[in-house]
Amino acid sequence: MKQIDCRGLPCPQPVIKTKNILDEIEEGEDVLVLVDNEAAVKNVSRFAEAQGHSVKVSEKEGFWELIVTKGSSTTSQTPAISCETQENICVVLASKTMGQGDETLGKILLRSFVKTLKEVNPKPNTIVFYNEGVFLTLEDSELLTDLKELEKSDIEILVCGTCLDYYQVKDKLAVGKISNMFDILQKLVSSKVIKP
Repeated sequence: MKQIDCRGLPCPQPVIKTKNILDEIEEGEDVLVLVDNEAAVKNVSRFAEAQGHSVKVSEKEGFWELIVTKGSSTTSQTPAISCETQENICVVLASKTMGQGDETLGKILLRSFVKTLKEVNPKPNTIVFYNEGVFLTLEDSELLTDLKELEKSDIEILVCGTCLDYYQVKDKLAVGKISNMFDILQKLVSSKVIKP
């Protein structure tokens, strides 16, 4: 079994290293991935499972072991044939305000923007929060109710884990899932991006 030690590596390096080693091995083979934080456990697990691989996690003293078993490259189902073109839409919120200028006006505009997202069609597939935008996903956010409604309507909400750590607010996250730059970039390159 191949092993990669990702302890001490910044996000998204554990995901990238896991992806690279999975590309090198055959279906049914295992990789042992060592990480030292819960965010890396979640990020590597989510990535591997999304690619059709299975993951077993065990917590050790001060770190985690993830055994990733490479699945079949044909695990994803062929989509139904449709003549309708469906473009992924990703909204990026990187600030507590919308636009530049007066901060009070910017907050009013952003609140209106988020509330209106529930009414538009097509709706975004994903909303990404990074930098100061992560504050919008916390317990005391004025937009929390609206964001929870959007999440319940199957809109994926990704929140930058590095940003939550930087601002020391990870324990106050109230909506969405903690993500990493690899997942965020995957969404951005495969979507029409809207950044108000």
